[in-house]
Amino acid sequence: MTATASSAPALRDNRGTNELPPHLDENLLTPRFYTTEFEKAAKTDLGKAREEFEAIFKEMETDYNLTHFDRKASLDRLQDLSPSDKAVYESYLVRSVVSEFSGFLLFKEISNRFKKAGRKDLGQFFQFLARDEARHAGFLGRALKAEGIDVDLPNIGRKRAATFFPLSWVLYSLYLSEKIGYWRYILINRHLQANPDKACAPLFDFFEPWCQDENRHGDCINLMMRCWPGMTNGLRGKLLSRFFLWTVFLTHTLTVCERGDFYELLGIDPVLFDEEVIIQTNNTTRNAFPWVYNFDDGKFLEMRMEILEAFRNWRASSGLSKPLALGKFISLILRQFALPMEKTNAVRYG
Repeated sequence: MTATASSAPALRDNRGTNELPPHLDENLLTPRFYTTEFEKAAKTDLGKAREEFEAIFKEMETDYNLTHFDRKASLDRLQDLSPSDKAVYESYLVRSVVSEFSGFLLFKEISNRFKKAGRKDLGQFFQFLARDEARHAGFLGRALKAEGIDVDLPNIGRKRAATFFPLSWVLYSLYLSEKIGYWRYILINRHLQANPDKACAPLFDFFEPWCQDENRHGDCINLMMRCWPGMTNGLRGKLLSRFFLWTVFLTHTLTVCERGDFYELLGIDPVLFDEEVIIQTNNTTRNAFPWVYNFDDGKFLEMRMEILEAFRNWRASSGLSKPLALGKFISLILRQFALPMEKTNAVRYG
Protein backbone atom coordinates (compact mmCIF):
# COMPACT_ATOMS: atom_id res chain seq x y z
CA MET A 1 0.00 0.00 0.00
CA THR A 2 1.30 3.42 -0.94
CA ALA A 3 1.77 5.70 2.04
CA THR A 4 -0.48 8.74 2.31
CA ALA A 5 -0.46 11.82 4.46
CA SER A 6 -3.11 10.28 6.67
CA SER A 7 -1.19 7.06 7.30
CA ALA A 8 1.85 8.21 9.29
CA PRO A 9 4.04 9.33 6.40
CA ALA A 10 7.50 7.82 6.40
CA LEU A 11 9.08 10.98 4.98
CA ARG A 12 9.17 14.37 6.67
CA ASP A 13 10.61 17.71 5.57
CA ASN A 14 12.06 19.58 8.53
CA ARG A 15 12.78 22.83 6.72
CA GLY A 16 9.68 24.66 7.85
CA THR A 17 7.33 23.65 5.04
CA ASN A 18 4.14 21.67 5.38
CA GLU A 19 4.36 19.97 1.99
CA LEU A 20 7.01 17.68 0.61
CA PRO A 21 8.83 18.73 -2.55
CA PRO A 22 7.52 16.89 -5.65
CA HIS A 23 10.65 14.74 -5.98
CA LEU A 24 10.07 13.44 -2.45
CA ASP A 25 6.52 12.29 -3.05
CA GLU A 26 5.56 9.29 -0.93
CA ASN A 27 5.18 7.21 -4.09
CA LEU A 28 8.96 6.97 -4.11
CA LEU A 29 8.74 4.95 -0.92
CA THR A 30 7.17 1.92 -2.50
CA PRO A 31 9.93 -0.68 -2.88
CA ARG A 32 9.01 -4.29 -3.31
CA PHE A 33 9.51 -6.56 -0.33
CA TYR A 34 9.86 -10.26 -0.92
CA THR A 35 9.20 -13.58 0.74
CA THR A 36 10.43 -16.90 -0.61
CA GLU A 37 10.74 -20.65 -0.02
CA PHE A 38 12.46 -20.37 3.34
CA GLU A 39 12.04 -24.06 4.20
CA LYS A 40 13.66 -25.02 0.90
CA ALA A 41 16.48 -22.51 1.42
CA ALA A 42 17.17 -24.02 4.86
CA LYS A 43 17.94 -27.33 3.11
CA THR A 44 20.89 -25.82 1.24
CA ASP A 45 23.64 -28.44 1.11
CA LEU A 46 27.00 -26.84 1.89
CA GLY A 47 28.85 -30.16 1.66
CA LYS A 48 30.96 -29.59 -1.46
CA ALA A 49 30.93 -25.82 -0.91
CA ARG A 50 32.06 -25.96 2.73
CA GLU A 51 35.62 -24.78 2.08
CA GLU A 52 34.47 -21.81 -0.01
CA PHE A 53 31.71 -21.04 2.48
CA GLU A 54 34.16 -20.92 5.40
CA ALA A 55 36.46 -18.58 3.46
CA ILE A 56 33.67 -16.13 2.59
CA PHE A 57 32.23 -16.45 6.11
CA LYS A 58 35.55 -15.39 7.65
CA GLU A 59 35.79 -12.47 5.21
CA MET A 60 32.32 -11.26 6.14
CA GLU A 61 33.01 -11.82 9.85
CA THR A 62 36.14 -9.67 9.65
CA ASP A 63 33.92 -6.73 8.62
CA TYR A 64 36.51 -4.75 6.72
CA ASN A 65 34.24 -1.72 6.55
CA LEU A 66 33.53 -1.55 10.28
CA THR A 67 35.28 1.82 10.64
CA HIS A 68 34.94 3.09 7.08
CA PHE A 69 31.43 4.51 7.48
CA ASP A 70 32.35 7.14 10.07
CA ARG A 71 29.21 8.12 11.96
CA LYS A 72 30.78 11.46 12.85
CA ALA A 73 31.79 12.34 9.30
CA SER A 74 30.17 15.45 7.90
CA LEU A 75 27.73 14.66 5.11
CA ASP A 76 26.85 18.27 4.30
CA ARG A 77 27.27 19.37 0.73
CA LEU A 78 30.75 20.54 -0.21
CA GLN A 79 29.35 23.36 -2.28
CA ASP A 80 26.09 25.21 -2.61
CA LEU A 81 23.76 23.61 -5.10
CA SER A 82 21.02 25.29 -7.07
CA PRO A 83 17.46 24.39 -5.98
CA SER A 84 17.06 22.09 -9.00
CA ASP A 85 20.39 20.33 -8.38
CA LYS A 86 19.54 20.01 -4.71
CA ALA A 87 16.25 18.32 -5.63
CA VAL A 88 18.12 15.88 -7.89
CA TYR A 89 20.58 14.98 -5.14
CA GLU A 90 17.86 14.50 -2.51
CA SER A 91 15.76 12.38 -4.85
CA TYR A 92 18.75 10.10 -5.38
CA LEU A 93 19.22 9.79 -1.62
CA VAL A 94 15.58 8.87 -1.05
CA ARG A 95 15.56 6.14 -3.71
CA SER A 96 18.86 4.76 -2.45
CA VAL A 97 17.95 4.66 1.23
CA VAL A 98 14.72 2.79 0.49
CA SER A 99 16.57 0.30 -1.73
CA GLU A 100 19.20 -0.39 0.93
CA PHE A 101 16.61 -0.75 3.69
CA SER A 102 14.60 -3.14 1.52
CA GLY A 103 17.72 -5.31 1.20
CA PHE A 104 18.27 -5.18 4.95
CA LEU A 105 14.74 -6.42 5.65
CA LEU A 106 15.07 -9.31 3.21
CA PHE A 107 18.47 -10.46 4.50
CA LYS A 108 17.33 -10.12 8.09
CA GLU A 109 14.25 -12.28 7.46
CA ILE A 110 16.32 -14.92 5.65
CA SER A 111 18.78 -14.94 8.56
CA ASN A 112 16.00 -15.37 11.12
CA ARG A 113 14.39 -18.20 9.15
CA PHE A 114 17.70 -20.04 8.83
CA LYS A 115 18.32 -19.79 12.57
CA LYS A 116 14.83 -21.06 13.37
CA ALA A 117 15.48 -24.04 11.08
CA GLY A 118 18.66 -24.87 13.00
CA ARG A 119 21.03 -23.58 10.29
CA LYS A 120 23.05 -21.27 12.52
CA ASP A 121 25.93 -21.04 10.05
CA LEU A 122 23.74 -19.81 7.22
CA GLY A 123 21.76 -17.64 9.64
CA GLN A 124 24.90 -15.83 10.75
CA PHE A 125 26.05 -15.62 7.12
CA PHE A 126 22.96 -13.66 6.10
CA GLN A 127 23.08 -11.62 9.29
CA PHE A 128 26.39 -10.24 8.03
CA LEU A 129 24.68 -9.18 4.80
CA ALA A 130 21.83 -7.57 6.75
CA ARG A 131 24.39 -5.72 8.89
CA ASP A 132 25.99 -4.15 5.81
CA GLU A 133 22.66 -3.11 4.26
CA ALA A 134 21.55 -1.55 7.56
CA ARG A 135 24.81 0.37 7.73
CA HIS A 136 24.31 1.69 4.20
CA ALA A 137 20.71 2.70 4.90
CA GLY A 138 21.72 4.44 8.11
CA PHE A 139 24.46 6.36 6.35
CA LEU A 140 22.10 7.51 3.62
CA GLY A 141 19.57 8.45 6.30
CA ARG A 142 22.20 10.69 7.88
CA ALA A 143 22.87 12.32 4.51
CA LEU A 144 19.15 13.07 4.19
CA LYS A 145 19.04 14.54 7.69
CA ALA A 146 21.86 16.85 6.63
CA GLU A 147 19.37 18.06 4.01
CA GLY A 148 16.66 18.52 6.65
CA ILE A 149 14.72 15.40 5.63
CA ASP A 150 13.80 12.46 7.88
CA VAL A 151 12.96 9.06 6.44
CA ASP A 152 11.11 6.87 8.92
CA LEU A 153 12.63 3.61 7.71
CA PRO A 154 10.95 1.24 10.21
CA ASN A 155 7.53 2.25 8.86
CA ILE A 156 8.39 1.63 5.22
CA GLY A 157 8.28 -2.16 5.40
CA ARG A 158 4.92 -2.12 7.16
CA LYS A 159 3.29 -0.23 4.29
CA ARG A 160 3.77 -2.91 1.64
CA ALA A 161 2.70 -6.55 1.53
CA ALA A 162 5.51 -8.96 0.73
CA THR A 163 5.58 -10.50 -2.76
CA PHE A 164 6.33 -14.22 -3.00
CA PHE A 165 9.13 -15.28 -5.33
CA PRO A 166 10.58 -18.80 -5.76
CA LEU A 167 14.03 -19.24 -4.24
CA SER A 168 15.67 -19.39 -7.67
CA TRP A 169 14.15 -16.03 -8.63
CA VAL A 170 15.33 -14.43 -5.41
CA LEU A 171 18.91 -15.69 -5.81
CA TYR A 172 19.19 -14.67 -9.47
CA SER A 173 17.79 -11.20 -8.79
CA LEU A 174 19.83 -10.68 -5.62
CA TYR A 175 23.06 -11.61 -7.35
CA LEU A 176 22.43 -9.17 -10.18
CA SER A 177 21.27 -6.44 -7.81
CA GLU A 178 24.50 -6.64 -5.82
CA LYS A 179 26.84 -6.90 -8.81
CA ILE A 180 25.19 -4.13 -10.82
CA GLY A 181 25.28 -2.02 -7.65
CA TYR A 182 29.01 -2.69 -7.40
CA TRP A 183 29.64 -1.46 -10.91
CA ARG A 184 27.49 1.64 -10.44
CA TYR A 185 29.36 2.64 -7.29
CA ILE A 186 32.85 1.82 -8.53
CA LEU A 187 32.38 3.68 -11.83
CA ILE A 188 31.00 6.75 -10.06
CA ASN A 189 33.89 6.56 -7.60
CA ARG A 190 36.50 6.36 -10.36
CA HIS A 191 34.92 9.28 -12.20
CA LEU A 192 34.86 11.48 -9.10
CA GLN A 193 38.43 10.63 -8.20
CA ALA A 194 39.43 11.85 -11.65
CA ASN A 195 37.09 14.87 -11.38
CA PRO A 196 37.05 15.88 -7.68
CA ASP A 197 35.37 19.19 -8.51
CA LYS A 198 32.20 17.19 -9.38
CA ALA A 199 31.97 15.52 -5.96
CA CYS A 200 29.21 17.82 -4.68
CA ALA A 201 28.83 16.00 -1.33
CA PRO A 202 31.11 14.07 1.07
CA LEU A 203 28.77 11.09 0.73
CA PHE A 204 30.59 10.12 -2.45
CA ASP A 205 33.85 9.70 -0.53
CA PHE A 206 32.38 6.49 0.87
CA PHE A 207 31.50 4.87 -2.45
CA GLU A 208 34.68 2.76 -2.61
CA PRO A 209 34.06 0.76 0.61
CA TRP A 210 30.39 0.74 -0.32
CA CYS A 211 31.02 -0.95 -3.66
CA GLN A 212 33.25 -3.54 -1.99
CA ASP A 213 30.32 -4.51 0.24
CA GLU A 214 28.13 -4.93 -2.83
CA ASN A 215 30.79 -7.09 -4.50
CA ARG A 216 31.14 -9.37 -1.47
CA HIS A 217 27.37 -9.71 -1.18
CA GLY A 218 27.20 -10.85 -4.79
CA ASP A 219 29.84 -13.48 -4.07
CA CYS A 220 27.80 -14.70 -1.09
CA ILE A 221 24.71 -15.12 -3.25
CA ASN A 222 26.77 -16.83 -5.95
CA LEU A 223 27.85 -19.42 -3.39
CA MET A 224 24.21 -20.14 -2.57
CA MET A 225 23.40 -20.55 -6.27
CA ARG A 226 26.26 -23.02 -6.74
CA CYS A 227 24.76 -25.19 -4.01
CA TRP A 228 21.57 -25.51 -6.08
CA PRO A 229 22.81 -26.78 -9.49
CA GLY A 230 19.23 -27.42 -10.60
CA MET A 231 18.74 -23.66 -10.75
CA THR A 232 21.52 -23.19 -13.29
CA ASN A 233 21.45 -26.40 -15.34
CA GLY A 234 19.77 -27.02 -18.69
CA LEU A 235 16.90 -25.06 -20.19
CA ARG A 236 15.81 -23.74 -16.79
CA GLY A 237 19.19 -22.13 -16.21
CA LYS A 238 19.23 -20.58 -19.67
CA LEU A 239 15.73 -19.13 -19.32
CA LEU A 240 16.38 -17.75 -15.83
CA SER A 241 19.68 -16.21 -16.98
CA ARG A 242 18.04 -14.58 -19.97
CA PHE A 243 15.03 -13.29 -18.07
CA PHE A 244 16.86 -11.76 -15.14
CA LEU A 245 19.72 -10.26 -17.14
CA TRP A 246 17.25 -8.71 -19.58
CA THR A 247 14.96 -7.45 -16.82
CA VAL A 248 17.75 -5.88 -14.78
CA PHE A 249 19.45 -4.31 -17.81
CA LEU A 250 16.16 -2.94 -19.17
CA THR A 251 15.24 -1.48 -15.78
CA HIS A 252 18.72 0.02 -15.42
CA THR A 253 18.53 1.71 -18.82
CA LEU A 254 15.10 3.21 -18.18
CA THR A 255 16.03 4.30 -14.64
CA VAL A 256 19.44 5.82 -15.41
CA CYS A 257 18.43 7.55 -18.63
CA GLU A 258 15.08 8.80 -17.31
CA ARG A 259 16.81 10.12 -14.19
CA GLY A 260 19.91 11.24 -16.01
CA ASP A 261 19.92 14.59 -14.23
CA PHE A 262 21.66 12.99 -11.21
CA TYR A 263 24.51 11.64 -13.35
CA GLU A 264 24.76 14.91 -15.25
CA LEU A 265 25.09 16.67 -11.87
CA LEU A 266 28.26 14.59 -11.37
CA GLY A 267 29.49 15.28 -14.88
CA ILE A 268 28.63 11.76 -16.12
CA ASP A 269 26.94 11.00 -19.43
CA PRO A 270 24.02 8.77 -18.34
CA VAL A 271 23.81 6.91 -21.68
CA LEU A 272 27.51 5.99 -21.66
CA PHE A 273 27.36 5.21 -17.95
CA ASP A 274 24.41 2.86 -18.48
CA GLU A 275 26.26 1.10 -21.31
CA GLU A 276 29.44 0.59 -19.28
CA VAL A 277 27.54 -0.72 -16.24
CA ILE A 278 25.65 -3.22 -18.41
CA ILE A 279 28.82 -4.42 -20.17
CA GLN A 280 30.76 -4.89 -16.94
CA THR A 281 27.86 -6.56 -15.13
CA ASN A 282 27.33 -8.97 -18.02
CA ASN A 283 31.03 -9.89 -17.91
CA THR A 284 31.00 -10.35 -14.13
CA THR A 285 27.91 -12.55 -14.35
CA ARG A 286 29.93 -15.12 -16.30
CA ASN A 287 31.17 -16.27 -12.89
CA ALA A 288 27.66 -17.16 -11.71
CA PHE A 289 25.09 -17.61 -14.49
CA PRO A 290 25.24 -20.45 -17.05
CA TRP A 291 24.41 -18.03 -19.87
CA VAL A 292 25.02 -14.33 -20.52
CA TYR A 293 24.15 -12.02 -23.42
CA ASN A 294 26.53 -11.85 -26.36
CA PHE A 295 27.30 -8.19 -27.06
CA ASP A 296 29.70 -8.82 -29.96
CA ASP A 297 27.34 -7.56 -32.66
CA GLY A 298 26.35 -4.51 -30.60
CA LYS A 299 22.61 -5.01 -31.18
CA PHE A 300 21.64 -5.31 -27.51
CA LEU A 301 23.35 -2.05 -26.60
CA GLU A 302 22.12 -0.23 -29.71
CA MET A 303 18.51 -1.18 -29.05
CA ARG A 304 18.59 0.61 -25.69
CA MET A 305 18.08 3.97 -27.37
CA GLU A 306 15.20 2.72 -29.51
CA ILE A 307 13.57 1.27 -26.41
CA LEU A 308 14.11 4.45 -24.45
CA GLU A 309 12.57 6.59 -27.20
CA ALA A 310 9.60 4.23 -27.48
CA PHE A 311 9.14 4.31 -23.71
CA ARG A 312 9.12 8.10 -23.66
CA ASN A 313 6.70 8.24 -26.60
CA TRP A 314 4.35 5.87 -24.84
CA ARG A 315 4.38 7.92 -21.64
CA ALA A 316 3.80 11.14 -23.57
CA SER A 317 1.05 9.78 -25.81
CA SER A 318 -2.68 9.89 -25.20
CA GLY A 319 -5.94 8.73 -26.73
CA LEU A 320 -5.77 6.25 -29.59
CA SER A 321 -2.03 6.72 -30.03
CA LYS A 322 -1.24 5.38 -26.56
CA PRO A 323 -1.92 1.66 -27.23
CA LEU A 324 0.01 1.93 -30.52
CA ALA A 325 2.97 3.46 -28.69
CA LEU A 326 2.75 0.76 -26.05
CA GLY A 327 2.70 -1.92 -28.73
CA LYS A 328 5.89 -0.57 -30.28
CA PHE A 329 7.60 -0.43 -26.88
CA ILE A 330 6.63 -4.04 -26.08
CA SER A 331 7.74 -5.21 -29.53
CA LEU A 332 11.18 -3.66 -29.04
CA ILE A 333 11.80 -5.06 -25.57
CA LEU A 334 10.74 -8.55 -26.69
CA ARG A 335 13.17 -8.34 -29.62
CA GLN A 336 15.91 -7.36 -27.21
CA PHE A 337 14.95 -10.20 -24.86
CA ALA A 338 15.43 -12.75 -27.68
CA LEU A 339 18.92 -11.59 -28.75
CA PRO A 340 21.74 -14.19 -28.76
CA MET A 341 23.36 -15.47 -25.58
CA GLU A 342 26.53 -17.44 -24.96
CA LYS A 343 27.29 -20.25 -22.54
CA THR A 344 29.69 -19.66 -19.64
CA ASN A 345 31.94 -21.89 -17.55
CA ALA A 346 30.45 -20.90 -14.19
CA VAL A 347 31.35 -23.36 -11.40
CA ARG A 348 28.48 -25.35 -9.91
CA TYR A 349 28.46 -27.83 -7.04
CA GLY A 350 26.49 -31.01 -7.22
